[in-house]
Order: sequence, then structure tokens, then C-alpha cells
Amino acid sequence: MVWRSRGINLTLPISINPKPYFKAMPKYTGTEGQLISAKEAKLFTKSHQGVREQIVKGGKNYVEAEFFGLETFQKLMKGCNGKPVGFRVYYGLRDEDHDGDEPVVTANGKGKPTPRLIIVPVDADGVDLSGLVTVGGHKDMPTDDGQALVNGPICPRHC
Repeated sequence: MVWRSRGINLTLPISINPKPYFKAMPKYTGTEGQLISAKEAKLFTKSHQGVREQIVKGGKNYVEAEFFGLETFQKLMKGCNGKPVGFRVYYGLRDEDHDGDEPVVTANGKGKPTPRLIIVPVDADGVDLSGLVTVGGHKDMPTDDGQALVNGPICPRHC
């Protein structure tokens, strides 16, 4: 087989696999991630807290943390069509009004952009277990059929 490009001829053995080269998805075991000391964790959070003013001045809502209950996690896992070995956390952004007692989801630009977490159980093959489909460039984001965990109480309002 001869491959020609930009005046270059390259003779390849006929047995070469014409499929594109890509890295295979790793198998997950449930041991991924790393435990760090509270001191190291404080350094991570401190650097985020240090940009609070910039976030607020930029017209966004500042979120320090988001809480999710174990009972809600268990409900999510129970609804899976497989056995999760872990969770994938997606970062999301939506408009919310934080002027009242509780955040309110807004539309038409009435609120401020607010970072939110979307938590989805994942199996050993790296597949999201909450409805499988290609959405918005993310190969395994959940569809309307599945469930994902969102809307935990946020800090600094509920710390």
C-alpha cells in the first residue's frame, strides 16, 4: 500500500491496521483518586476563597462548596442499571438569584452565573450509569431517561 501526501510517497505493509490510533478507555477499580491531608485540602480551598472578590465583581455568584446527602447518593446508586465503582463530577453553570433566603434558578439573564456540580455514577468501563448518550461533546452525559445528583445546599449560605 502506498500513501501519498504533499509529494511524499510512503510504502506501508499491506497488513497495517488502517484504524486511527487512540488511547483505550482505562478500567476503573474504585480505588481512583487520592486522599490528602486536611492541611493540603485547606491550601486548595484557600486559593479558591482568595478569588471570591474577583468572581463577585465579575458578575457571578460565589460558591465555596456544595453538600450532598448520603441518602440521596444511595437513591442515585439504586437507580443505576449497573454497578458503580465511583462517581464522575461534571462542572455546570446556570443563572441563579442569591438575594433571598434560598437560591432561585432564573432565566432570561435575571440571575447571575452560578457554578454547580453534577454527580453521575460510573461503572468499571468508565460509562456513566444514568442514561448513556453523546450530549454536548461529553460522550456519556446523562439523558432525560437517567438521573444525576444536583442542587446540593451551597456554602457560604449553608456551611
